[in-house]
Amino acid sequence: MTRQLDRRAFLRATLGGGLTAGTILMAACGTEEPLESRAVRSPETAPKQPGGVLAGSDHLAPVPDLPAPQPWTPAAGEISPEIKLAAVQVIEALGAAPDPAEASRRLADLGAAPSLVASAGPLVPTATPSVVTVVYPQYGGLERATACVMAVAEQTWIADRELDSRSVTVDVRLTKGPDGWTVKELRPVAAVDRAALPLTGPAAELAGGGRVHLPDAAVADLAAGRVDSRVVAALTTLSRTYELSVSVFRSGHPENVFGTDRTSNHTRGRAVDIWAVDGAPVASMARHDPRLSEFLAAVRATGSDEIGGPIDPDGPGGDHFADDLHRDHVHLGFER
Repeated sequence: MTRQLDRRAFLRATLGGGLTAGTILMAACGTEEPLESRAVRSPETAPKQPGGVLAGSDHLAPVPDLPAPQPWTPAAGEISPEIKLAAVQVIEALGAAPDPAEASRRLADLGAAPSLVASAGPLVPTATPSVVTVVYPQYGGLERATACVMAVAEQTWIADRELDSRSVTVDVRLTKGPDGWTVKELRPVAAVDRAALPLTGPAAELAGGGRVHLPDAAVADLAAGRVDSRVVAALTTLSRTYELSVSVFRSGHPENVFGTDRTSNHTRGRAVDIWAVDGAPVASMARHDPRLSEFLAAVRATGSDEIGGPIDPDGPGGDHFADDLHRDHVHLGFER
């Protein structure tokens, strides 16, 4: 049976379902204190921007209010938040300026290269007025002078008297120079019509079950058959106990393990990154938090033999591994 997903239902689940998004991108390196919940407000609860009337109407017609912009500010529990802040500010500047010339000016005001507009693609909304909110910016690579931030941005605009929206996933590449971290390249995933994606079988059950929150690019991966059946089964099993927020399957993730020439299991469709569990960002969980250890044990019980996260329960040579890159998410993969 083919199942189509309702886009507004996804938005309500992601932005209004109690998820603590760290609020839109992260603060002190090595902090172990739990992060205070910072829920991203939905259009129903966020402060409003005034709507208005439709141009060309013969009479006043109500136009819905857009949610007020909510710029991301770093929160405790993140590694090197200045890197994520640099990435998010570029995404927010692009999303707040539908006109390319205006976007270029905003980037210049940030100290970012105005030329980034040329590769921004769907990061620049097609309609105005519009609002962009970064759901979560997760690391895809982290080295001394280079980094990758994989961010999911939710765009909302007014069309035909209704709020419309989509999510865009982007791989942001940054480098560190004398003046700090700067964005050097944007690699956005092509925007898709989520409601038109054909999903069948286990993939449809996973995406439509309401317990696993997926950005549009991840749903497109499922629809195209790019996700290993073991990954789908593992998430389905975990969703019976936990509510999960996924950042990426394949699309939007670096092709190779960052900084190496080794093909990532994400590229093979054999891995998924989970950035929040039961509404709590992984980055907010202290290493001694029982929620973290219990969830990692549950991941291992699915048969996953490549599990990255903030802690390494089984030590060198085991199925688990830990490093700063995986401080903000749990990597569930299948190496064999």
